[in-house]
Amino acid sequence: MPILQYQQHSVHYLRYGNGKALLFAFHGFADKADLFESISQPLSEYYTVVAIDLPFHGQSSWNGTFYRPEDIVQIIQLLMKHYGYKRCSLICHSMGGRIVLAVLQSLASRLDRLFFVASAGFQYAFSAARLFFPLWFRNYCHRHFVHSNQLMYFFECSYRLKLMNRATYWVFKQQLDTAKQRERLLKTWISMYYFPMKAGPKELKLLQQHPIKTYFFCADKDRITAAKYSKKFASKLKNTEIVTFEGNHFFVRQHLAAQLNDYLQSNPIEL
Repeated sequence: MPILQYQQHSVHYLRYGNGKALLFAFHGFADKADLFESISQPLSEYYTVVAIDLPFHGQSSWNGTFYRPEDIVQIIQLLMKHYGYKRCSLICHSMGGRIVLAVLQSLASRLDRLFFVASAGFQYAFSAARLFFPLWFRNYCHRHFVHSNQLMYFFECSYRLKLMNRATYWVFKQQLDTAKQRERLLKTWISMYYFPMKAGPKELKLLQQHPIKTYFFCADKDRITAAKYSKKFASKLKNTEIVTFEGNHFFVRQHLAAQLNDYLQSNPIEL
């Protein structure tokens, strides 16, 4: 089991394929590194895929209640050094999109391609807003609600007030049954305070200044990270491709591999 020792933490990751270039993969909330197992097969012609279990997820062991973008940057740099690469690309799904957007400033000069797959980070999300949920409040919730079912009231009220769509509500509701699940959610919520909720002028400028090719792989039935938001951002970029596949937000595990293989057969990646 590959483990990276980083400070007082143990970061678990999976390696797929032996392609010429290096591709780091970041999953979304309540998922884990093996999300990318199926789509790594069509990508393995080009990439060695290193899929990371984010803190509080999978088999990674993370001490403390939060992580920051600089932690992800250092993890990427350590693994690049370990495998002997000076450049890399990134692929992300759902919340992983916010991870990728956050490391752009530090890594832009060393990035070749970004693959946003049904990605968060391109639309407003009430539960992610710093204005309504400052850091002190998130820490308060962690101290008081890990062993309480009261956290569910917040999601129910947000849904009833139409501040959260039905698909997102049901995803979170399924992650509140046990104290362990609530702790993962609350620690992740604290951590996401430090990550951009929505790509803005700074991220756009970085992508315009650096020769980074971007891909936006959207799902036509995605009700959590609707395609229209990432497409709107992508329309401002020159070196980009926007592709809509069949499926919902969770199509990475279910249907994407075959569709991605067909797409890459017609549109090979030029390394």
